[in-house]
Amino acid sequence: MSDLRRRAPKTARGLDAALAAGRLSTGSIAGHAVAAATPTTVVAGVVVVGIANTGSNFPLLFAGLAVVYGLFCVGYLATSRMVPVDTASGAFYHLARRGLGRTVGVGAGWVAVAAYTALTVGLFGLIGAILGPPLASLLGVVSVPWQAVAVPAVLLVGGLGLLKIEVGTKFLLVLVSCEVLMITVVTVANWLHPAPGTNALDALDPHQLAAGAPTIAAQLALAVLGYVGTELTVVHTRDARDGHRGVSRATVATIAVLTVLYVAAPAGLSVTLGADGVVTAAQADPSGLFVATARSHLGDLAATVVQILFGGSLVAGAISFHGATSLYSVYLGRDHAAPTLLGRVSQRHGSAIVASLSQTVLAIAAIIMVSVLGADPVTVLFFVGGTAGAVGILTLLALTALATAVILLRRRPETSEITDVGVTAAGLDYRDGSAGHLSPARRRWAAAAAIPATIVLAAILIVVMLHLDTLLGVSPDSPLPLAVQLTYLAVAVAGVGWALWHRQRPARTPAGTEL
Repeated sequence: MSDLRRRAPKTARGLDAALAAGRLSTGSIAGHAVAAATPTTVVAGVVVVGIANTGSNFPLLFAGLAVVYGLFCVGYLATSRMVPVDTASGAFYHLARRGLGRTVGVGAGWVAVAAYTALTVGLFGLIGAILGPPLASLLGVVSVPWQAVAVPAVLLVGGLGLLKIEVGTKFLLVLVSCEVLMITVVTVANWLHPAPGTNALDALDPHQLAAGAPTIAAQLALAVLGYVGTELTVVHTRDARDGHRGVSRATVATIAVLTVLYVAAPAGLSVTLGADGVVTAAQADPSGLFVATARSHLGDLAATVVQILFGGSLVAGAISFHGATSLYSVYLGRDHAAPTLLGRVSQRHGSAIVASLSQTVLAIAAIIMVSVLGADPVTVLFFVGGTAGAVGILTLLALTALATAVILLRRRPETSEITDVGVTAAGLDYRDGSAGHLSPARRRWAAAAAIPATIVLAAILIVVMLHLDTLLGVSPDSPLPLAVQLTYLAVAVAGVGWALWHRQRPARTPAGTEL
């Protein structure tokens, strides 16, 4: 790893040092990915809404999606090993660029920034609504304005984004650990208190997957949101203490943890409320069902703790998405695929200072706008913004799956391909597997996984686009789904246009400038 960095050009070495490479353990990277997936939001929100809208539970669907994401990650991780650490950290952007060309890659990078920004800002809308009631109870007041919670959360996340990555990671890991523990405790309590006449194994009956095409399609569109964030492990390749190996382990751990939670927790709701009772309860109170089961089995204090930890999990997700957006912005700015100002990093803290501040300003502006309009922050920021962000990530997953398949199916590495720091891929071909090399057998296996992953993800994307109104919670004739699709199209076109305009223009400033 150190040899790889020594052989990179001076600009890349300076950026490598500024971005604090090699400081995160495998567990820390997995923590970032789990936090980004916001499992509490999925278990207490997405799943319950899906039960209410479709009339049935669907825990086994998450197990099926885990297989799909696993196939995707085989190719995703394999291609990330074929390029330098510096390039692998660009994830969607750099892999799409290598597989499908520079213009497509830049468009994908712009979409990634837009999608992760929407996800980050969306979480702040829900943070205010979730933490407001327990905070009001603790302070002995009637209510706490959601802005009074959301704005400090923005400043906290933005402040951590300006510090060394280890600082934010330590805070994030505490929140994620508490979140996973909380879901586990409530789930175990639900399983230990079955409804009369309920067989615990009925909640895992495979016949639930035969509920009918429209129902399964709607549930699939919702369930796919649960794994958004698992792709962020590769974004932290540069930060990984163990390089590509650490990233691979973190990815496997992330998918495993999320799948166990997503299968066990929804099934636990069916166990404690009954197959029909969980549908009735979800339709009556979709936002409070998970907390209600905690209150029923563990008491009022436990329910309050669950609410607070729920808010903490949202803060952890915002920290993770904020960091990912900053890294994408730095790589785009460094490669002159976006304004070069975004490529500036802090020499003291190793943080993406300009990109981080830009996100903080955008989040506060969004809060002000929603407040002035008098709109519901949960509906506008979280449901609309968060869902739109997840749709963007799913689009990038399908596109990147195609790019990885193209890369893996090439007969030999393209020696003319130049990494974004000016080093040929062949010049970084390490036989120990640290970067730039895959054995022929492993390459074939990775390609065999990438091809079906591309087909399945494309099919899922089509299903999601057809049921986007369900995800957004609007009527089929609402213009909102089309507005989301056109917005992403405009962002992608803008990125492609920037790439074409700057294709032959020489760089005017050194990329990755340190502050």
